[in-house]
Amino acid sequence: MDILAAVLAVTAASFLMTSVFLFKTLRQTKASLQELLREAEAPEQTPKIETGDVYFKIDDAFNISFVDEAGIRALGYHAEDLIGRPLFDCLVENSDANKEFLTETLSKLAKKQTTFNTQMLIRRADGKNMLMLTRIRPILDEILQCRGLSFLCKDISQADKMQEKIKDYEALDPFTDVLNEQTLEQRFEHDFKLANRYNKELSSIVIELKDIYDFIAKGIDFETADKMLKDISDIVLDALPEGCYAGRVDKTKIVMVLKDAPREQALQKAVALFGRAVEAVRALRVDAANAQMIVIAYSDRKGFTDSYDAMAGRLERHIGMALKQKEYGIVSSDRGKTGLENIKG
Repeated sequence: MDILAAVLAVTAASFLMTSVFLFKTLRQTKASLQELLREAEAPEQTPKIETGDVYFKIDDAFNISFVDEAGIRALGYHAEDLIGRPLFDCLVENSDANKEFLTETLSKLAKKQTTFNTQMLIRRADGKNMLMLTRIRPILDEILQCRGLSFLCKDISQADKMQEKIKDYEALDPFTDVLNEQTLEQRFEHDFKLANRYNKELSSIVIELKDIYDFIAKGIDFETADKMLKDISDIVLDALPEGCYAGRVDKTKIVMVLKDAPREQALQKAVALFGRAVEAVRALRVDAANAQMIVIAYSDRKGFTDSYDAMAGRLERHIGMALKQKEYGIVSSDRGKTGLENIKG
């Protein structure tokens, strides 16, 4: 008897839980159907539409049966231009892919009355397409049969552009406006591999400001030292050729990546940068001798056997040697292992 009572109790509990679940599901389905029916009751009854939204309805033959005037005007149309016309003659491009997609959508929503969210290209009156986030609902009659579809479209083309701007902003070093270290290394390595594949010139210049930064920070203040970093980063950005870029690594290194630039061009640019950098430091009340405590190294891709790590290692090696020996100016170990080339300003 105890076992039977336990089985009955479990069965009763399961039945109760199932009943509650079915009741909630039924209530949600009923609410959803009521919302769909309210939208289908009258052509002029529309959901909440925000500025820039495009709202329209089509029948089951894909003819436009209703449009919201405000949203349609933003696309360059008037309501009388669209009512009664086939959807594929105006708002949606007449293509097999679009016809197949909307036919399948109508079929699915006819079987299961629900809301479908997707992205669609909506065509303006001037023929240009706008990418829109689109909510599609079935239009139901009094016996819950699907007689068409309603579309509520939100323009997300500007959102995509804003997202790209955010990505660009996230790639920058917030203090100097050059690329941050991670982004710089990723682009540098990518471009090096491309240069190797297509046998193109690629050079790099590294401005090391460690010693002059420490000198200013200790002798004047950290704010002036930080200003020096920003000022020289601005000089680098101003000197960048089109299609090239710069970034900051290890706090005091400003790296320039020169695409399609041979070693000789990198040397010339390094000489010019050294002169401008010294002038910028002197403008911060640093004497002429100490203002030259800057190391600028340069290197280029050495052919198919070279690698990104090897090139970065060369730059790091001769910067480290110059700092250790207090050899300021322009340095390069590209001539081999015999020593440093030094050109002081």
